[in-house]
Amino acid sequence: MDSFNFNQYQNIVIKVGSSLIAPDGRSCSTQYCLPLASFIKKCQHLDKTVTLVSSGAVAAGVNTLKIDHSDLTLAKKQACAAVGQAKLINHWQRFFDNHVAQLLLTADDIKHPKRHQNARKTIEQLHQYAILPIVNENDTVATAELKFGDNDNLAAQVATLINADLLIICSDVDGVYNDNPHQNPQAELIPYIEQITDKTLALGKPTHNAQATGGMVTKLGAAQFASKAGINTIICNGKSEAYTSLLEHKITGTFISSNKPYNQQNKPGINIINA
Repeated sequence: MDSFNFNQYQNIVIKVGSSLIAPDGRSCSTQYCLPLASFIKKCQHLDKTVTLVSSGAVAAGVNTLKIDHSDLTLAKKQACAAVGQAKLINHWQRFFDNHVAQLLLTADDIKHPKRHQNARKTIEQLHQYAILPIVNENDTVATAELKFGDNDNLAAQVATLINADLLIICSDVDGVYNDNPHQNPQAELIPYIEQITDKTLALGKPTHNAQATGGMVTKLGAAQFASKAGINTIICNGKSEAYTSLLEHKITGTFISSNKPYNQQNKPGINIINA
């Protein structure tokens, strides 16, 4: 993808999924988290505020409680989430010199005006203290979210909550393809999407990772939600550390433009694909 201006983005939300937090499906790993933490610190040194939406609590709890995946009832998942949240936040803390903070949200917290305002003010205050907010769904009480929800949607809602200008979704694939790259080796990466349509959403395939709850369709849905709030989205490969190219004003992945008008010179100079 052609160069773009990363300097224009000051309030960034980064979402990282279970496939990067716990590649083995059971325990938190440094393999992909450490490079991402380094990227976050570099963004902070550039005076950008960063909010991290992190999955992985259930996987960490499963490893701690030594529960077989085939025996995960809803109650056991909630117990794993409760135990795993502590493991997850400690996992992230060791990568940062400054403190990190944990925020557990439900859909009701976002919808309820007062709690919505309180959550936004809390995140803003944490940024003022130079503390990284780490957000996850409160799976111990939000049973519907635990069963059907996904952190792609949560990340888009958090980005809207704090008026972010960029949402970065770190996946285990390079971006949006015109077909399933795990089944079709001829599938081509779509570098730029100007607007998400029903045809675009149809490109989304169910996840191939047994530990993940979403897939590309949930990421496109999150990008569509963010777009309506004027937030641009980048879907990139967290395993290959594709996000680091942003520091060189380049995008390795798929850039999804928001509906918010912005200076043409800051618009990625590539052929527009109305997928």
